[in-house]
Formats: sequence, C-alpha cells, structure tokens
Amino acid sequence: MPRDFYDVLGVGRDANKAELKTAFRKLARELHPDVNDHDPEAEEKFKAAAEAYEVLSDPERRRAYDAYGHEGLRGAGAGAGAAGGFTSVEDIFQAFFGGGFGFETRRGPMRGQDLIHTVEITAVEAMLGAKIAIPSHEGEREIELPPGIQPGTQFALRGHGMPGANGGPPGDLVVAVQVVVPSELDEEQRELAEKLAETIEPRNLRGSQGGEESFFSRVRRAFG
Repeated sequence: MPRDFYDVLGVGRDANKAELKTAFRKLARELHPDVNDHDPEAEEKFKAAAEAYEVLSDPERRRAYDAYGHEGLRGAGAGAGAAGGFTSVEDIFQAFFGGGFGFETRRGPMRGQDLIHTVEITAVEAMLGAKIAIPSHEGEREIELPPGIQPGTQFALRGHGMPGANGGPPGDLVVAVQVVVPSELDEEQRELAEKLAETIEPRNLRGSQGGEESFFSRVRRAFG
C-alpha cells in the first residue's frame, strides 16, 4: 500500500505551500543519491518525496487526494509527474528546483560526509591522559589522549568518515571528548580531592579560551 504523502514529507495535513516546499527541499538535500550513496534506497525515497510534493503542491490534486486518497488520483495524471515522467533524479531536480532552491546537482567527485563519535572520560583520565578505543571502518583503533585534555576538545581521524561519491575522498571521523566529573564521593575520595585542590596553582589551570572557565577550575570549585 502506498505511503501517505503527508507522512512521506513529514508534514501535517494542514501544511501550507511554504511548509511543503521547505519539507521537500530538506528531504531532497538529505536523499539525493550523490550525497547519500551509502543508502541504496535513497533514490527511491527521493522519487517518493518528489511525487508527494508534486501532488500536495497542486491544489486540485491535493483536494482529490485529501478526499479519496491515492484512489482519487487515478486518471488525474498523478503518475505522469515527478516520479514517473522523468528518467533520472537530475531531471527531477531540474524540473522542481532549477535555480530557485539554491541547490545545484553535482556530477563530479564529492567528499564523503564526516562522522562524529563522542567519547566520555573521567576527570582523572582528563588530567593524566588516557588510551581509548575508537571504532572506524578499518575496525577498532586505539588512540592516546594527552594529559590535561579539555572537555569539548575535538580532533579528526582523516579519511575515516563516509566514503566519497564519484571518486571523491572520504570524510573524516571527528572524535569529541566529554569529561565526566565524579559525584557522590566517599570520605576518602573527598579528602584526596581536597588535597589536590589545595595544590593546584594558576599554571595548572591553562586551557581556558575566550574567557570561559577552564576544566581544572571547575574541578577545583566542585571539590573545594
């Protein structure tokens, strides 16, 4: 059974033309095969979105669809539009977008998308440094975080993201570091933290950027 056109575009049944256009443009950018070649169904999903937009953006066809569903479109030329009347995705883009949507189809090499992997480390690991395992397309890879790494730090493993299209280079794997500050300390842990806080000097509190409070400042304040 064909999917509901409103569900395909991800809009409500009361969506106006501007909302329909915005929803279709968003889907088109996400599903175009040139930028989504890792999904073998992307082209079919794109054609389904184009057909839904073609019908719902036409007031007469939309009224027939709202009243009778897909059955109401039979004989009304619904199948001769975006999904059925063009030979390629590029034809659909040319017909619907032209230059109006600010989207240019690209046939040449395209760089693959970056992937983001977030890792959590403890405050102690952030201070002393740590070795962590990162998944990549070549299998698990171990990397070493330097002592004093700051929360929110990001670094990239070049070429470990999504593969490129049409001979383009792969994207990067971006590793984002989050630091977990311990809570619910027992008495011994708190004493150790207080001793650490007493010995921390301004030179230890490097890493603050743009006036933001550094990680070590937050640790000292939390344990003080």
